[in-house]
Amino acid sequence: MTISSVHQLLGMSDPTQETFKGRGKSELGQEDFLALMVAQLENQDPTKPMDNNEFLSQMAQFSMVNGIEDLNGSFGSVSDSILGAQGLQAATLLDKQAIVQTDSASFDGVAPVEGIIDQTQPMAQIEVQIRDASGALVRSMSVEPSAGREVSFEWDGRDSNGKAVEAGNYYFAAAGAANGQVGNLPMAMANRIESVSLDQTTQQVTLNLANGRTASLGEVREYR
Repeated sequence: MTISSVHQLLGMSDPTQETFKGRGKSELGQEDFLALMVAQLENQDPTKPMDNNEFLSQMAQFSMVNGIEDLNGSFGSVSDSILGAQGLQAATLLDKQAIVQTDSASFDGVAPVEGIIDQTQPMAQIEVQIRDASGALVRSMSVEPSAGREVSFEWDGRDSNGKAVEAGNYYFAAAGAANGQVGNLPMAMANRIESVSLDQTTQQVTLNLANGRTASLGEVREYR
């Protein structure tokens, strides 16, 4: 059987008559692989013919590699679709308030600043201190403890003399008294969502907050 007839039997073009087109010199497609396999069969030693199992094994390995590449491409498409859907969802949150674990909040000069204090245990008394960007104390205010773990509070944007302060970032710290002991309490503050970022590398959606910080969707405790 001639070389051409072997290729015709397999339904392939004759590589001696047609050059490989559309690929780089370092790339090998399935048709190229089959052509090499046929050449290997045609030039084998008649006294030591190629093992059929080895031939089939090589074919299976090539098919497996192609399948994995196709699967990776499919997963990549699904991942991009999920990231795009998350981005669209996050875009609907623009201008809403996201409550995340942070000690700072942006005051726009009008709307009260909201926050949540986490009681590590039932408190008899809770006090919140508010400081400006320079660290100066703006106001100290008492917050009524609640029966639950979370204690919500608001700051109306006024200092200890009742005077309205300027817009900007302010810093909050909470302390609670229980059983004669005083300790710091964790806090979460509300900040306006100004924009949304999509990271193709980490496949994460990031919220850019008005206080200059960022948060992932999983870090948001509540939207308001």
